[in-house]
Amino acid sequence: MAGPPVGRRGPNAQDGCARSDRPGAWGAAVTLLALRPRSTREIRETLRRRGYASDEIADAVARLTTARYLDDAEFARSWVSARARRRLTGPARIVRELRAKGIEDAEISAAIEALAGEWDPVASADAAARRKVQSLGGVPSAVARRRLAAHLERRGFAPEIIRAMCRKHIPGGDDPAD
Repeated sequence: MAGPPVGRRGPNAQDGCARSDRPGAWGAAVTLLALRPRSTREIRETLRRRGYASDEIADAVARLTTARYLDDAEFARSWVSARARRRLTGPARIVRELRAKGIEDAEISAAIEALAGEWDPVASADAAARRKVQSLGGVPSAVARRRLAAHLERRGFAPEIIRAMCRKHIPGGDDPAD
């Protein structure tokens, strides 16, 4: 009679060792970081959701930080760089995303300032506006401007850039921000 495969634990495990195959918090965190870069907060929250003890999480985060596998400042720099390369996101949205990931404001500012020479938010807004305008064909200009402005605002661009993009890409009508 065939039983469950050797080495696999199902919900009906008899010996209560179903969780013994689970890696420690360190191993789980390294696996998470191998998939993609993460902030310290993301690692803590994911390990907590997976049921690891607080002291085990703290030890794993300390080891990761000491080994430089976990560095929020470097994470912020790489996040800003990746978002700037996509060219469809503004500074305000990047700041919101990094804050949601638990990055400190000083590290966010440093990451954005480090990329200031290479990244032009106006060019990013222009690319995002050109892409959005394609879907606004046949819409009255006032409605199209309002939709474009809302789109660019969600993307995190400053009001003065939004107004300039609305004037450039949808001539005629009033500014949506006025």
